[in-house]
Parts: sequence; structure tokens; C-alpha cells
Amino acid sequence: MTVPDPIRTGDAAAARHAESVVPAERRSVDPLAGLSHRALGRLARRADRMRRRDVTRLERLASELGTSPRRLRLLADAWIEGGPAGMVAVGPATPADERQMRRAEEIIETWRRRHFPLDALEVEVWRNRLTVWWLRTPPNPTADLVRHPLMQLRRTDEGRWHLYRRAVQGEWWPVEVRGRRRRQSLSACLDAVRVDPLHHFWGTDGPPNDLADGDGTHGWA
Repeated sequence: MTVPDPIRTGDAAAARHAESVVPAERRSVDPLAGLSHRALGRLARRADRMRRRDVTRLERLASELGTSPRRLRLLADAWIEGGPAGMVAVGPATPADERQMRRAEEIIETWRRRHFPLDALEVEVWRNRLTVWWLRTPPNPTADLVRHPLMQLRRTDEGRWHLYRRAVQGEWWPVEVRGRRRRQSLSACLDAVRVDPLHHFWGTDGPPNDLADGDGTHGWA
């Protein structure tokens, strides 16, 4: 039986399905799964130093741990993005206050109406994660809308929001917005997506040109 991977898909239904049908021993094959958040933080800082100085040392460390260099780079970027909270965010989805998550969903919809009123977004809520899909118009106007993974937002217990993008290999990857030492709001994450200077979210063409202000500039300028 093929079980969809919720880490790659970001799909709430897939996550619930995986938890219900995959035996616990198969869900614990990750060699880093037993590490505490503090230990993961130490490992992330070590991996960050290694990749800056000599990538071959990072590769050897990954081999010793039974994981991949890419996984260690993911941890390093999660530490840079959020510090100790980033180690929590990069881990499994955790329970969250449903009212807070629904309120966040409303904020995203208000943000869409203000900046991208001609575009449709779809939000999936799963525990402490909000996965936002962009429903793009296909080249053929008679075809169905194309569902594109725009961003994922993860909330940790201290109230910090963490922004993730869909990476080339399919997994969700942390994006640094304000740095690990500063409190990060949902609005700060949405502002980063709105501007998107590195084309992490909207693609190489940048954000859609939906909204023009009276002075001729756009809503994300």
C-alpha cells in the first residue's frame, strides 16, 4: 500500500492517513528522531559550521549519523531561521489552539483580498501548520485551476510563526525572515511572501500583478 508523505505534500489528509495506517516502528526509522530539541540545535549549529568550512566534513557527519547531508542542511537552516523554536517547527506537527489557527486563516484571507484580489488561495489547517495553495489559471482557460504549493506557516508554542517554502525536491524548507533572535509574527511572514525577492513562492515571474494603487505602484511595492 502506498502512503502519501505528509512532509513532502504538506497535505493534512495525507498526514492523518499516514498516522492511522503506518505502524509506529516504520514511522521511527529516522535516525535523528530520538534526539531532543536541544540536541538537534547542537547538531544544527555543528552542521552549519561544517558546510561553511568544508562540505566534505558535513557529508562524513551525515554518513556517521545514518542520514543525508541535505537533512543536516535542513536542520542548519531551521536553526538560522528560528533558533530553538526553529528546531520545534522543523519537527513533526504538534497540536495547536484551533481558534488561533482559524484566526490565522482569516488573516491570510484578508491579506489575499488586499494584495491579490484576482487570485484564489486555499488554506489547509493541520495541527500547528497552515499550508497555503495558490490556484493558478492554466494557459488553457477552459481547463481546471492548477493547485500550486505557495507556502506553509508553522506556529510554535511561544507564539512565533515560521515560514516554509516548497523546495525543489518536494519537502518544505524554512525561510529566514527576521532571524532566530527576534519574535516573528504572521504578518512578517506574509510580507516576505508578498515581496518574494528570491522567487521562493510565486515562481520566476514573481508575485502576480493583480493590484495597482492610485499612484501606479503595486500592492506589494
